[in-house]
Amino acid sequence: MLEHIRVIDLCDGVSQFAGHLLASLGAEVIAVERPGGSATRRLGPFVDDITDPNASLYHWAYNRGKQSAVIDIDTDEGRDTFRRLIVTADVLFEDSRPGQLASLGLGHHDLAALNPALVHASITPYGSEGPRVQWAGSDLTAVAGSGFQQSTGDADRAPVRIGLPQSFLQAAGDAAGAALIALRERKVSGLGQHIDVSAQESLTLGQPSNLAGRSNAALTNRMAGGTSLGGLNLPLLFPCKDGYTICVMLMGVAFAPFCERFVAWEMEEGFGNDELAAIDWVNFARQLQTGEIGLDVLERANEVHTRFLATKTKAELWAAAFERHLLVTPSQTVGDLLDYEHLIARGFWEDVTISPGRTARHPGPLARFTSGQPSALDRAPALGEHTEAVTFERRPDVPTAPGAVANRPALEGLKVVEFSWVIATPSAVRVLADYGATVIKVENGGRPDTMRTVNPFVDEDIHFDNSVGYGVYNAGKRSLSLDLSKPEARDVVLDLARWADVMTESFAPGAIGRMGYGYEELSAVNPGLIMLSSSLLGQTGPHSKLAGYGFMAAAIAGFYEMTGWADRDPAGPYGPYTDFLAPRIVLSAIMAALEHRDRTGNGQHIDLSQTESALHYLAPAILDQSINGRTFARCGNEDRHLTPHGVFASHGDDSWVAIACTDDRWPRLADIIGEPTLADLDNAARRDRAAEIEALITSWTRQRGNDQAAIELQANGIDAYPVHNSVGTSGDPQLEYRRHQIVVPQSYRGTMWTHNC
Repeated sequence: MLEHIRVIDLCDGVSQFAGHLLASLGAEVIAVERPGGSATRRLGPFVDDITDPNASLYHWAYNRGKQSAVIDIDTDEGRDTFRRLIVTADVLFEDSRPGQLASLGLGHHDLAALNPALVHASITPYGSEGPRVQWAGSDLTAVAGSGFQQSTGDADRAPVRIGLPQSFLQAAGDAAGAALIALRERKVSGLGQHIDVSAQESLTLGQPSNLAGRSNAALTNRMAGGTSLGGLNLPLLFPCKDGYTICVMLMGVAFAPFCERFVAWEMEEGFGNDELAAIDWVNFARQLQTGEIGLDVLERANEVHTRFLATKTKAELWAAAFERHLLVTPSQTVGDLLDYEHLIARGFWEDVTISPGRTARHPGPLARFTSGQPSALDRAPALGEHTEAVTFERRPDVPTAPGAVANRPALEGLKVVEFSWVIATPSAVRVLADYGATVIKVENGGRPDTMRTVNPFVDEDIHFDNSVGYGVYNAGKRSLSLDLSKPEARDVVLDLARWADVMTESFAPGAIGRMGYGYEELSAVNPGLIMLSSSLLGQTGPHSKLAGYGFMAAAIAGFYEMTGWADRDPAGPYGPYTDFLAPRIVLSAIMAALEHRDRTGNGQHIDLSQTESALHYLAPAILDQSINGRTFARCGNEDRHLTPHGVFASHGDDSWVAIACTDDRWPRLADIIGEPTLADLDNAARRDRAAEIEALITSWTRQRGNDQAAIELQANGIDAYPVHNSVGTSGDPQLEYRRHQIVVPQSYRGTMWTHNC
């Protein structure tokens, strides 16, 4: 679909995912590397644990299908070569420190003068502008500053990050989607532009709870394997007979039928009681909040669920999920994933030969397209493999006479109809609205979007139009109430299909077709229509009928098992985690399909599996399992490459600061904490004495607030950031400078806080 697009990938770290996404959609991607290769080539694990720049599994994960050209941009000759290459490019991705490329004469303004059509995306920890842009940054500290980490982990220990770094992957996903939006705008203006992506901001986008402080709403508390909000502890992860399982027993209209069926199963097997059977799952949350029912009722219900699930195996729970239509799924390890029958049946895995008789198993298609499906990607290139083969004659295909650009939204004129709900697709469609698309969101007044019923609510006022999360994921859209079961709805739906460029839906697989609104029917009235169907496990395969939410997909994909402490049960990431990952793939898939339609006239149907999308964020662990037979194990906040690397208690209640120390900054940190005699310890020695060093750092951080500690450490070049809660993100000077939280008009309250695009 993107075979006419050339991308230059100058990223040094896992931000290479941006180029990987566009390569996966057919673009030509040239990875420009310095003579020693990009940093990911030196990042383990390696094939057979033998250090080799051409055998890093991190590098393989996000560089398949690219070309590798060695260009030394630190020399005059190399910079001249790079400038010649930039003239040929449509997109540049880079993750340099702010100002670093400009100091080499390769900043955005320098490159735009050479190629005005260039779309240049910079991916950094905190953005390219603002008071903290020169702060050192890493995955750990970007996560800490986003508010996500504060909500993840055990309440009696430090907050944790997901074991496999995620922040720059999410930022890279945002960069890829933004680049495709900018390319669409370029068709009118003829001009490229600069895209500024902050990893810190990327992670906040999935966190409406960050706005609770501004909204006078209940704050989220940390709870392993569940969520704790306003005194309500809602476990989601439970031990089962041979591992762990997710069991979603939440409250409200959307969840109630599932909860009632699960309780009926418990009652059948003698685990229930009259109190449990009497719970009104539709109104339970309100009853608990008002005190009509005590929290002890919820606690006793959870005790029953815990005892009951402990008697079941993963296989029994899988079977019950389908037979009884329950929100239950096993929590899988990466090892389980490679043998998962559903992924095998869908042909998801792509096996790449690495030596005679030996293959590496990679995550497969981003989505399934009925038109322009890209080919499977080849292996990652060896360092400099294509240096001599790169061509310099190409030029971007842009209008010869640039059009009007003043105050024109990038997606002005794009028309979208949305039948999707909750988070995964609505948050991607929100981005389309942010950039000028007209979006009509269709709901049924009798069964509205589940997000309308989910905390936090402004001023704790429970109302369909007062959910902060609904506001975050649906700002800028128009709302239409339509009951699709009524015969009169058909003319309306067909009218919308004729009008639209894009339609999205997230009903259970096959449901929209059974209603008479499948792609075949709608494309008959609009052959150019792009229709995206998003579901937990895709439209085909033995488990495709499973209904569910991102909590379940996160468990299926392995995220729960790799988050938490080695000596405890899995903690799991906060929230329906795959709902925060899939939108990046949704957006890129839609934009690539529009690009394809512009060139061919063909609309199409896109089958997007939320679980499959999420597995791309775990590619290094999947490769390690596939090649080295090693199952990724949760490890708190540890990092095999950096020590100390963790979250340390600071002055105040549940107050923490994240610190990630490189080898070159360790002597300075040792001096700051009053232990200069430890300055000569290398990383291996520091790992051996990690507990001792953690105690020494904590004795220093406890004397300071988390923001004060981070400021002092950053003044000495040490990567640190306060672990923000909702109040912290609302007052963060970097996020404030970048206007990340904004007030928008809202019908019920008059105004409401939301996240900026």
